[in-house]
Parts: sequence; C-alpha cells; structure tokens
Amino acid sequence: MRKQLAYLVQLQDIDNQLLDLKQERGNLPETVEKLRAEIEESTQLLDVKRDEQLNAGKERRRIENEVELAKVSLKKYQDQLFKVTTNREYDAITTEIEAAKVVINGGESRIIELLSKEEELSDMIIKLEAHLEQIKSDFEIHDAELLDKINQTSELEAKLLEDRSALIEQLARPIFGHYERIHLAKEDGMGVAQVYLGACGGCFAAIPPQKLMEISAMEDFILCETCGRIMVDPENFK
Repeated sequence: MRKQLAYLVQLQDIDNQLLDLKQERGNLPETVEKLRAEIEESTQLLDVKRDEQLNAGKERRRIENEVELAKVSLKKYQDQLFKVTTNREYDAITTEIEAAKVVINGGESRIIELLSKEEELSDMIIKLEAHLEQIKSDFEIHDAELLDKINQTSELEAKLLEDRSALIEQLARPIFGHYERIHLAKEDGMGVAQVYLGACGGCFAAIPPQKLMEISAMEDFILCETCGRIMVDPENFK
C-alpha cells in the first residue's frame, strides 16, 4: 500500500502540473471555439439574407415586367374604347381595362414593398458583413495566441501525459478508479489530499487522532470522511 500511495502522490503532482498548463491557457480554448461557432452562424445568416435579397430583386423585376406589359395593354384597350360600336364590345374592353389597372396598381404597391425590403436587407447585409469581419479578426488573434501557448507547452504536456499513463499502469484499478472520480469531480482537481495541521488539505475538515496515526502509517487506503479524498501524510514523502 505504501508504494501505491507513493504512486498516487506522484500522479496528483502530475495532474497539478497539467491543471496549471490548462489554467495558463485560460479561457482561450473556449473563446476560440465560441468565435468559431459564431463565424459559422453569422456566415449562414449572411447567406440567408443574401438569398432573400436576390429573390426579392428577382420578384420585383418580374412584377415590373408584368406592370409594363399591363400598361401597354391598358393604353391599347383605352385607344380601342373610342372605336367600339356595340355595348358588348364596350363592356368587354372595359373589363380588360379594369383588369390591367388591377395588375398595375397591385404590382406597383408590391414593387414599393419589395424595394423597401431590398433596402432593409442591404443595410442588414452590410452590418452582418462588418460583424463577420470583426469576428474573423478576433478569431485569428485569439487562435494565434492559443496556438502559441500550446506550442510553448505541448512538449511538457506530452511528457506529463506519458508519465501519467505509466503511473496509472502501476496503480491498482480500484485505487485509480476512486482517485479519478474525485480528481474529475473536484474543481481543484485534487484526488489526493495531504494532512495539514491535523486537517484534510482538501476540505480542511479536522481528522481524528486515530485516523492521523493510520494515515501516517501508510498501511491502508484512508479517505477523508468529509470530502472523500485519499489522505496522505506529507512527512512520509520528504
């Protein structure tokens, strides 16, 4: 058990160093991923708005053609109106004139709506493009900073991970399993806690004298009754 506890102390030291590396990088990884996701989202939204603007322009031009044709027909029917000789012809041409006016009036109203929509979309696209460029710029800055930090620490991190794997191979599975559960559950990553002034160095709960003696003896696997961390006496590892 003494050797197993010694391995655990070494493992905790390695995990502390890995945590320090992670903290050194700060929130850069999260920031980079957030910016990456925002770039993708903004790009998709920009594509949608550009398509809306394109479709609005196509619809406007189609309606403008319909209105122009209706105006030509209206003039033709109005000219014919003075040449009719029967009420039946008059009624038929009048119907065509009214139909042309409906197309013209409705089309012109729709054209105004579409022009307004195109203008709004144009303003929105300009703002989205500017926003996207700013996000890309921020992403490039933070990504470069993160890569620089990773490059500075990657060799050390790889060595620590290699040493960690070697230590895990030496640990009994139940012992490592308990350590790993506590290590991952605690914000400070501490699965092993050293005795400090008669208390747990992790949660600072007082340890009964008998427990202190058992921890110092290093003959058993002693857990803190409050936080569940594995207890060790630092005096045994000097």
